[in-house]
Amino acid sequence: MKLNSSKLIWGTFFLLAAFFLLVNQFENYIDIGIFSIIIAVLAITSIVQNIVSLRFAMIPVPLAILYYIFQKMLGLPDIPVWTLIVASVLASIGLGILLPNRLCNKNHKHKRYGKTSNNQTLSDNENVNDGNNPTVSVNFGSISRRLHSTNMETAQLYCNFGELEIFFDQVELSPNGAEAVLNCSFGAIRLFVPKHWQVIDHINCTLGGVDMEKMFSAPVDNAPKLKLSGSVSFGGIEVRYI
Repeated sequence: MKLNSSKLIWGTFFLLAAFFLLVNQFENYIDIGIFSIIIAVLAITSIVQNIVSLRFAMIPVPLAILYYIFQKMLGLPDIPVWTLIVASVLASIGLGILLPNRLCNKNHKHKRYGKTSNNQTLSDNENVNDGNNPTVSVNFGSISRRLHSTNMETAQLYCNFGELEIFFDQVELSPNGAEAVLNCSFGAIRLFVPKHWQVIDHINCTLGGVDMEKMFSAPVDNAPKLKLSGSVSFGGIEVRYI
């Protein structure tokens, strides 16, 4: 029987939770606390999820969290948490540069237009968001959402210690244009927009960056306009045309 990625991830989560709760009861086992156990399980589950999804750039941050939790228990060198976080984010950015969209897009090349490789309609597991003013957020995780709108005016997108992918291929913008407010900290946001749109970048960057795919031809004068605003710190934002 073949497990899908969702079952694999949740199965791993509950098995690890049971393991840590039981092992933590042994007298010769250093007590790391229930909160640390939960964070460790989430971090390991995130690593499994990113490996399954071939999102290797998102692995260093949960690895850093695991190092911080278990460094005393395993007798590892004592490294401050913020040093670990900054180093892991820099490693994520480096991996994102060395392993660009080839691996990341492998799992989505059949999703952009709502079809799988078997020409079947995608299920609700793709987390579809409807409405003209959607809000999408992710914390310590990775999600992908396809928006649906007939007159989008604004979109609020938040990503902290995670990865967020947003597909705009089934969105129509307001005649006056639309604004997407992005706030990204220690993570990555990828936007997939129709190739005939005009995307305007007004994002403030602090130890981060915005990677805008170049167009072969300039958009027409009356092209739908999507303004990007907000901020990114210790992370990256990518805009890709589809």
